[in-house]
Amino acid sequence: MNQYFEAIRTSILYFPLAAVLSFVPYAYFQYKKIGYVQFNRSLVFYVFGFYSMTAFFLTLLPLPEITPDFCEVRSGRFIPSYFPFRFVKDTFREVQGNISLFSIVKSTTFKVTAFNVLLLMPLGFFLRYLFQLKNAWLVTLIGFLTSLFYEVTQLTAIYGLYPCRFRHFEVDDLITNTFGCLIGFVIARYSDVLPNISSIPLVNRSNVTLTQRFLAIFLDSLLVILITAYLIEGLTNYVWLLSILKVGLIFSYFIFFSKITKGQTLGKRLLGIRIVRMDGLPLTYKDLIARYGIFLILPFLVGEVSKFLIDTRFDDKLYLFLYLLFLAIWFFGTVMVTFIRKDHRGWLDRFAHTTQVLAK
Repeated sequence: MNQYFEAIRTSILYFPLAAVLSFVPYAYFQYKKIGYVQFNRSLVFYVFGFYSMTAFFLTLLPLPEITPDFCEVRSGRFIPSYFPFRFVKDTFREVQGNISLFSIVKSTTFKVTAFNVLLLMPLGFFLRYLFQLKNAWLVTLIGFLTSLFYEVTQLTAIYGLYPCRFRHFEVDDLITNTFGCLIGFVIARYSDVLPNISSIPLVNRSNVTLTQRFLAIFLDSLLVILITAYLIEGLTNYVWLLSILKVGLIFSYFIFFSKITKGQTLGKRLLGIRIVRMDGLPLTYKDLIARYGIFLILPFLVGEVSKFLIDTRFDDKLYLFLYLLFLAIWFFGTVMVTFIRKDHRGWLDRFAHTTQVLAK
């Protein structure tokens, strides 16, 4: 049982990172497909992701340490079994003639077989409930291929990563896993108590959602941070020159690029939104500077000055407090206020007399 708990603990440890990394691509494709991010469907999708990671870890973990006598210790212990329904013979041999329901259920072979059935039952359930597959033969095939992937991974010692096998390959596992996937599919087929998570396209949507705004800001900020970290930082030892380069990057990306693309940064383009003037006239550099210039350059300049003061006067915590207070006010005014106002226009749009609309 300890190896099962280890696999679950490992999934709990690594899944949040996988969920964070996949959130933006998932939300982007949801917007492209149906026009919004459905909460119930997203929750079930990430539950499915956690299950998939856990099921894979259950077939591999714990990974043994490679020692000089790694193969010698395991010699003859992990011989592949290609004969079907061997678990029936092993169960009768284990109960030693005491054939009763109680003795069979208590046998180790039965427990292992039951676990193999349970391992892919959630897969069949999710294939029906989440992915809306209705063909039992297709679900059975997917279950078989998934089990085959697990078994081949074990048979090849993780595709040659280890010098020899440390897990059993058994045809019975293919049979029981596939059967479990089919059972899960049947259960989901006749389950009417769960909420509907069908991907229903949003019809006649005319307003930019808060999720779209947040994802666009996140993507744009991430891109600028990556360019700054990998292309600008380290180019020169002069702090003032680095600051000029960073300011130039921000202006080029948010102002010149937006002007060329008629109000779309890369993040906004991916999310299908653009900036427009309230009066409907074309955007000008003056509009974009009014929108981005002050509210993007100002916190950056305050940050650079505060960083200099903190580095040279590290004993004075007042500068750090004022910088964090300024960032909190700026974040509230540019991001959080959009959640409060009915028209979702933050200080950036209100100051520049602009708004965000769906790109056509």
